[in-house]
Amino acid sequence: MLADSEFIAFLVQAQALQFGSFTLKSGRVSPYFFNSARFHTGPRLMRLAQHFARTVQAHAPRATIVFGPAYKGIPLAVATAAALSTATGREVGYLFNRKEAKTHGDAGLFVGKTPGPDDRLVIVDDVITDGQTKLEAVAALRATFDTPIDALVIAFNRMEQDAAGRDALHEFERATGIPVQAIVSLAELEAALAGGMLRELGPGAPPVAQVLAGIRQYRARYGSSSAH
Repeated sequence: MLADSEFIAFLVQAQALQFGSFTLKSGRVSPYFFNSARFHTGPRLMRLAQHFARTVQAHAPRATIVFGPAYKGIPLAVATAAALSTATGREVGYLFNRKEAKTHGDAGLFVGKTPGPDDRLVIVDDVITDGQTKLEAVAALRATFDTPIDALVIAFNRMEQDAAGRDALHEFERATGIPVQAIVSLAELEAALAGGMLRELGPGAPPVAQVLAGIRQYRARYGSSSAH
C-alpha cells in the first residue's frame, strides 16, 4: 500500500488527479478527473515512467519492447523504455503507431524498434475508457508482427462501467487475451482518502471528506469490480 499511496500522492501533486465536479464525455458528472496531459515536464514524465517500469517488471518481466498507442501513449512508451533499460541494464526498445500509415521516407504504420523473433511486447497507456484505441492498436500489431504481447499496463483504473454496463478493462482482456494491470485503481485512491493519507488535494479542491463521499456515491452508481 505504501507504493500505491506514494504514486497517488505524486498524481495529486502533479495535478494529474483533480477533484471537484467534472462532466465526462459520457455525460456522467464525476467527482474526480484523471488528466495525463499534466505529465508535461521531463521530471514528471520520468517519475511516471519509473512507476510504469516497476509495474512492467512485476507483470511483464520478459518484455523487450514497450509499445504506446498514439498519441498519449507515445511519450509513455519512450520514457518507460528508457526507465526499464536503466532499471534492468537491458536494452529495451520502444514502438508506437501512426494514426495513418506513412507512404514515403520512413514508410509504414509503426515507428521505433521493429520486433524480432525473440522480442516480447508490453503496451502502456494512461487509462482505459472504452478500450477502442487499444483494441485497434492490438489488431494492427498482430496483423504486422508475430510477437507476443505480455500485458497492458495503465496508470489509473477508473473501475467504471460503460453505458452498456460492461467493464472496459474486462472487455479488453476478453477480446484480446491480454492481461491488464493498473499502477493504481480508484479503490486504492478511495482507501488513501479514507485512511487520511491525502490531506491536500490541490488548489481549489473540495475537502477530503466531500471528495471521499462523492467517489463512494459515484462508485455505487457506475462502478465495476476490476481492481487490478
